[in-house]
Amino acid sequence: MIEKYIVDISKFNDKINWDVAAPQLGLAICRVQYGSNKVDELYNQHVKKLEARGIPHAAYAYGCYVSVNDAIVEAKDFLNRVNKNAKFLVLDVEDDTVASMESKGNLGDLAKASQAFINTCEAAGWKVGLYVSHHMYNQYNLQNVKADFIWLPRYGTNDGQPQVKPAYPCDIWQYTDNGYINGIGRVDINLLRGDKTLDWYIGDDVNTIAPSKNVGIGIAISKYSVGYGINLYDAPDGNFTGERFSDKTPHPILAGAWYGGNENMLCFGPSRWAKQEHFDVQWFRAYSKYPPGYGINTYSAPGAPDGSFKRQVDGKTSYEIYSRENGWLDIGQSTFVEEKHFDIK
Repeated sequence: MIEKYIVDISKFNDKINWDVAAPQLGLAICRVQYGSNKVDELYNQHVKKLEARGIPHAAYAYGCYVSVNDAIVEAKDFLNRVNKNAKFLVLDVEDDTVASMESKGNLGDLAKASQAFINTCEAAGWKVGLYVSHHMYNQYNLQNVKADFIWLPRYGTNDGQPQVKPAYPCDIWQYTDNGYINGIGRVDINLLRGDKTLDWYIGDDVNTIAPSKNVGIGIAISKYSVGYGINLYDAPDGNFTGERFSDKTPHPILAGAWYGGNENMLCFGPSRWAKQEHFDVQWFRAYSKYPPGYGINTYSAPGAPDGSFKRQVDGKTSYEIYSRENGWLDIGQSTFVEEKHFDIK
């Protein structure tokens, strides 16, 4: 029986013979980005090759943020780039993450920024893990960052075989960055630890929160420090209710009043409206569940009343969502589609 490996790969794994490697792989965790500005140019190619061979894949982002707010921006960029079929997401915190935070004098906020990144991804419906360099895990308060699982590297002499186990509890152990797999060559290899099985990571019933179960049309997080209050109003042009948002909790956006840009008003529940200008916003998008080119009917009104058919969309792109009610999505210009045909992320 061929051993199934858990690997993590990036643009540096650029000479993979997929037909040789594929039978040996149980899971591949693929790099999406190095900070916001450097996209891994092989990410989409790796995913395409993995999916063609039925190999589960996940995605990770190397953090290069310089502040808490910048971490949220990086997380949103990550969410916009990740393939919707990824089984889970991972934030990678290493020496360059430390250097980035230190460059702006914010190293004391490293744990807080990392938590903000993870929270932003979790609020979008994903299972999210934290990878931290072993020598850093008990520094900067990183051991108190909350994630769905912890992934730690520890190599020993790094001869490609498992040797010295991590000194801290973790769920995944990266035991080498010098492993060898036929068809790939030198590659990072990992083992599961603890009580989480491979099915916990890749099983259809546990991979992520079902996208269609997400509430609303997006997520809003205060731009300000904890304690700064954002006024809530009883209507888009209504009166102050006396209530404020004073934390950095991700709040689901249930609806909007579209006046343009930051003048837009966001609805967070009955009689709970606030100006968009006070929030960092991650908008959900609608992704067709079908192969590109498969036609999905659109209508001029929700519920598809007689005479309301407009045209078909082919699902080759994702769609902005302006409202989401009773199983129907407004994707703009008075065009409505049934949500059952889409994944929402």
